[in-house]
Amino acid sequence: MKKTLITLIIVNAFTATTAFAAAEAGTWYAGSKFGWSHYNDTNSHHDADFDGDNVGGGIFTGYQINNWLAVEGGYDYLGNMGVNGNHGAPGTKMKSQGLQASLKASYGLNSDWDLYGRVGVMGYRAESDIKGHNNFDTGIRPVLAVGTEYAFNNNWAGRLEYQWVSNVGNANQIGVSSDVSSVMAGISYRFGQ
Repeated sequence: MKKTLITLIIVNAFTATTAFAAAEAGTWYAGSKFGWSHYNDTNSHHDADFDGDNVGGGIFTGYQINNWLAVEGGYDYLGNMGVNGNHGAPGTKMKSQGLQASLKASYGLNSDWDLYGRVGVMGYRAESDIKGHNNFDTGIRPVLAVGTEYAFNNNWAGRLEYQWVSNVGNANQIGVSSDVSSVMAGISYRFGQ
């Protein structure tokens, strides 16, 4: 009996801490984000130098299923990567963007602040313009993210997030492929709080 009571108290304590920081269950939220994108682990059949740092941004919306789980979707502009070298003319770029869908699990640290992780997929479009020839590739890749979110009040929240998208592009089709990492700051509005 005592073990059951202790277990129930512990479970209640953990569910109480996650209930405050996330949006209320059954509500929607929407927001935007802006930050830094970095193309890394680049594959290419060309002897080239890559400038993988650029700005990125996006918009997102989500539905809070329960106190700790939400489903989220959005559009991300992942920036572009400069390609310079023997086979790429100066100014050649690969740019990418995509639509994503993910599950977001949150853990409340206190009544206003939580940590979260997202896992999902991104349908991307990557383009390269090499010597006047525009090529593009589309595909679906995994997306992972971790971040923190702070509720300024019942309706407004800010977030800071690291996101990773695996192997955007196709070296055989557009001449280059790369993982894309990003660090973005965002703000969201919670409806019906």
